[in-house]
Amino acid sequence: MKQKILYKSNPISIMNVFFVIGIIFCGLMIKLALNSFISQNNGVFKISNTVEFYSFLAIIIVFLVIILGALFYLLKIQILRLTNEHLVLSYLFFPYKIKIKFDDIKQIRQISKEVKTSGTLFSEGTHITNSFETYIDLENGKSIKTYALNKYEYQEVLKLIRKLKTGEGKLEEHKQSWIIFLLENFIALVFLILVLVLTIGLSNALFFNN
Repeated sequence: MKQKILYKSNPISIMNVFFVIGIIFCGLMIKLALNSFISQNNGVFKISNTVEFYSFLAIIIVFLVIILGALFYLLKIQILRLTNEHLVLSYLFFPYKIKIKFDDIKQIRQISKEVKTSGTLFSEGTHITNSFETYIDLENGKSIKTYALNKYEYQEVLKLIRKLKTGEGKLEEHKQSWIIFLLENFIALVFLILVLVLTIGLSNALFFNN
């Protein structure tokens, strides 16, 4: 018998959007570097200058590493679901899931880490948003780490699990309001808009202004 899903986390977060735009931006930078290298060689891809070629290759490798890192992060995106009897962790892009009985859960805790822009020798980076690591500690001593929950979702999951374990209170569906979301992620959204505008401008210059 299929269990009813009482709660489901949202796989779309500010961090995930950052990584998607980052992949697009790095792809455009690779295109820009390739165009620049070809234009310096009279429209032909050839190795006429060893220093220029290795500089071009180093740039390509850096952006490819960033793209692969972002793809690896996105492939690890998880969704947390709660049913009447289980906590279920599944992957957005893989048919694999972990099912945990509530009686096997000792505690659930969360650690918040700041995400900042790169700093300089004279100043620290600007705080953009927070990354939340959630740990599900089991009775057998093992611990499962997931990034599936933000701060709001974490609080709601704790409340719901407490109700399911004790049988007290009504099981109500809670959704984060857009106002709270915008207030908590204002700086991140502003930074995201700036990066998006830069990415759109770069793509326009590369593909439409020949």
